[in-house]
Amino acid sequence: MKKTLSLVLALGYLCAFAQESKELTKLKKETNASVTISNSTSNPNFIRFGNSTSLQLKSAGAKAKTAEFLAENFKAFNLRSINDLVFVEETTDNYGLKNVIYRQQYQGVPVYDGILKFHFNGEEELTSINGNAISNIKVNATPDISSQQAASIAKGLVAKQNLTDNNVPLEIGKNNLLIFPKNLVQGGVVTSYLAYEVEVTNKNDVREFLFIDAHTGELVEQFTGIHPIERKLYETNTNATNLKWKEGDAFPGTLDKWQQNEVVTSEHVYNFFKNAFGYVSYNSTDATMVTINNNPNINCPNANWNGVTANYCTGTASDDVVAHEWGHAYTEYTSGLIYQYQSGALNESYSDVWGETIDLFNNYEDEGENVSVRTTTACNSGSIRWKIGEDATAFGAPIRDMWNPNCNGDPGRVLDTSNYFCGTTDSGGVHSNSGVPNHLYALLVDGGTYNGYTMPSIGFVKAAHLWWRAQKNYLTPTSDFSNFADALEAAANDLIGINLEGLSTTTTAAGLTGQAFTTADVENVKNGILAVQLRSSPVDQCNYVPILSATPDLCGAATSAPLFKEDWENGLGNWTVTNVPTNAATWEERNWVVIDNLPKGRTGKAIFGADPINGNCTTSLQNGILRIESPTITFPAFSAGKYEMAFNHYVATESAYDGGNIKYSVNGGSWTLIPPTAFTQNSYNAVLANSGNDNPLKGQRAFTGTDGGSLGGSWGQSVIDLSKIGVTSGSNIKFRFEIGTDGCNGIDGWYLDEIYVYNCATLAVEDAQKQNGIQVFPNPTSGFVTIQNKNNSNLKNIEVYNVAGQLIQRFNVNTKNASLDMSQLLNGTYILKVNSETESNSVKVIKK
Repeated sequence: MKKTLSLVLALGYLCAFAQESKELTKLKKETNASVTISNSTSNPNFIRFGNSTSLQLKSAGAKAKTAEFLAENFKAFNLRSINDLVFVEETTDNYGLKNVIYRQQYQGVPVYDGILKFHFNGEEELTSINGNAISNIKVNATPDISSQQAASIAKGLVAKQNLTDNNVPLEIGKNNLLIFPKNLVQGGVVTSYLAYEVEVTNKNDVREFLFIDAHTGELVEQFTGIHPIERKLYETNTNATNLKWKEGDAFPGTLDKWQQNEVVTSEHVYNFFKNAFGYVSYNSTDATMVTINNNPNINCPNANWNGVTANYCTGTASDDVVAHEWGHAYTEYTSGLIYQYQSGALNESYSDVWGETIDLFNNYEDEGENVSVRTTTACNSGSIRWKIGEDATAFGAPIRDMWNPNCNGDPGRVLDTSNYFCGTTDSGGVHSNSGVPNHLYALLVDGGTYNGYTMPSIGFVKAAHLWWRAQKNYLTPTSDFSNFADALEAAANDLIGINLEGLSTTTTAAGLTGQAFTTADVENVKNGILAVQLRSSPVDQCNYVPILSATPDLCGAATSAPLFKEDWENGLGNWTVTNVPTNAATWEERNWVVIDNLPKGRTGKAIFGADPINGNCTTSLQNGILRIESPTITFPAFSAGKYEMAFNHYVATESAYDGGNIKYSVNGGSWTLIPPTAFTQNSYNAVLANSGNDNPLKGQRAFTGTDGGSLGGSWGQSVIDLSKIGVTSGSNIKFRFEIGTDGCNGIDGWYLDEIYVYNCATLAVEDAQKQNGIQVFPNPTSGFVTIQNKNNSNLKNIEVYNVAGQLIQRFNVNTKNASLDMSQLLNGTYILKVNSETESNSVKVIKK
């Protein structure tokens, strides 16, 4: 019996207009606000009203004023509801100014760094707003794995990364469920994940923050928490028997020079922040500052802050280095800047700023040193002012120069093509690119001319208060140089007319100085920002290019009348997945999977082959291949034009070691790699390493690596001329997409979305019907069409597409023949994709 299927079609287009942008335009027009837009979120991340145009709100009190503002303007941040924001706190800072913080949530789950900070002047008028609002979050907010499972995964990943040579056991610190906006810190387009933020630490030389996908258990992102470089001093570890000095003990007692430096300078740090900013110890609640000298679990000569203790080796604990490491602790508890790319460079720079400022104010171990103001760019002028680590004998020489960063090969401005670090090592160049904000601080303190701008000196008091207010009140974990520029300008405006506290590293505060910011100082800060190019992008000079270049649009027939199309919206269909591990005993089972949480905010579904961060290349080998094989595609007896395949994809793998390529089999022949010469757009970008690589695909052409300047990829399209691999009319072909991995480590993987097989020479209706064993009649039709399969297999399903390539309906069948009622469809051309148990064919049908 024939099965009759009726279609009811409702055609229409849903157009979502950006109402939020209208709200932002309205806000700017009504308030004359200056707005900075985030490249990652496309939302405002800094709004400045300025002291002369501060926003006066009717409510009483900063908290109520903020609520009033948000009720009227939440759409300016592209938020769907006022309920997306939750009040966190209202504080009064050491300058007497009110600040209010709101945190973003999604279905009750907090959004990582989704923070909006509202800043008020002395008259409680709103002067500025900064932070991140993440829009278009489309994730399932109910986790599929528990926090305990996420912790176990994270701990296992870190254990395999061989981050330390010691045997100190790993443990779990914080473990929070949140919405994680991947690529926010890298400056790329954000993709949101439901993830657990898991801290894995040994409280010595390992402290990693891993974001584990709460649905799949995959690693989404990883940041390091180690910042290489009542008081207590321990030797080698914090066992009670190794406590060498504590508050109240005689000093120096039996302490050597370096141990003394650690004790004395930690007090200088404590006094400096307490006296100048009213901030008591690194967590603002008088935490004990614990130091370990000669910690065997750090690689000497070095120094670090590991989230628990400051650690030094003999010969590294000069006063500026000690203060530098404690600076990381203060950063962690204020701005929370992560340790990657420009955010990490700011983190490093802040530690240099505080370390050198304390060094120049504490009059400690400075005998015979020349710290006079430097007026030239000479690297060896005789003055050691602005040099970091000059007294740390283990380093042999200063490790950075804030006055002239070029002296140590670091950039003094963002567009310094010779020195700006463009790679991904050193967490994206945090120790080098810190030279840019370092240079700005030194220029503003001492004054100077640079890059065509002249900055009169504002001195240490103003500069230190400016940096602190930006750190404490404006910066967030993912702030970059551009955000820092906005923060400095806002902080400078906030401090106009406020009598600033002096700087002191002793137990006695310096007292009020009579120094206050002026409008001229604000202009000076703006000129300094221009001089070091904080708002400039390094993209062009770094020659950052994506793996997949932009391509011309496909011909109309490619999407309106393809011979074969796959978009994964209905699952795997007739595709087959397999995995081929080299070492089955240690292989962590995985296959290509259809997913709907796609990178760069791409909607719909795609197939994903993982390049996970796993294995250890010794006892847990993960080298192997993931394969996904297409159904047989049969080409009609139509000789005009040429047949092509186009596919949309995204690549982010361990460069040169992991990657993917495509094999083919024509007319049942052997599987063969599609050669680069067959590609007309976006061929393989590299050859996988042959030496030192245990990937089964080693030595083959492949898509591998990530986009320049990023740890991720971007979507693009590759096109293959199938005539180059022997396809002719009447042929049949299968494709096999393979991703191969080596024994350990990875990044993300290979995503495949729409795949089209087509001929740009439009097939006539009679040609299109000549599919192997498939007949569709009558064609053209005004009502029913009959689909007959002459092969010895049943039809599985039939999909109807419009000329835009949009799926209109899908019908499941289990017979050799079927009938469709097309009478309710608008007149025009449609594509029927007919899938049987053994093959897939597409037929063009005209409705008249």
